[in-house]
Amino acid sequence: ALLGIAGVDPALQGVDAAVQEAERAIRSLGLAGIDIEPGFGEPPRYADDPVYFPIYETCAALGVPVFLMSGPTTPDARYNDPAPLARVAAAFPTLPIVCYHGFWPHVAEVIGIAFRHENILLVPDMYQFLPGSQLYIDAANGFMADQLLFGSSYPFRPIRQSVNDLLGLGLRPEVQDKVLYRNAARLFGIA
Repeated sequence: ALLGIAGVDPALQGVDAAVQEAERAIRSLGLAGIDIEPGFGEPPRYADDPVYFPIYETCAALGVPVFLMSGPTTPDARYNDPAPLARVAAAFPTLPIVCYHGFWPHVAEVIGIAFRHENILLVPDMYQFLPGSQLYIDAANGFMADQLLFGSSYPFRPIRQSVNDLLGLGLRPEVQDKVLYRNAARLFGIA
């Protein structure tokens, strides 16, 4: 199945317009979630900025995940701090929060936050193969088997290469199946 995710920016669009667009994307277009990128905003913001809370509320009410851009590509590295994520996860405990790029290089910190908040899912994608990322695998082989998702970062990495490389990182077989398929199938209700 090919699923689409809508992107909204309440700081740019205005909160009401962003909420309306999120509702339209899910209800009318049949998209599967909403993406926000706080660190790329003008001005950059943290994930727990109040401007995003209506989007979180909307996603929770609609029963869809929110996708949160995290990683070192933000124009200002301070906005890649995972600490604000904990406040969002605590405020919306039923909302799945999918963090693509996995807040690399703050791997230990975000894993610690995910330990406390089961609604956080990490997608380290292309960063899975960089120094410090073995912690994602160690966590998935332990408590975080249901919270790690595969992502390829295509076109930055070929999909086949990303899959083959992931298979060599030491995930237990039952965890590999979850990371490569079952966790995403559960997230999107296609299991």
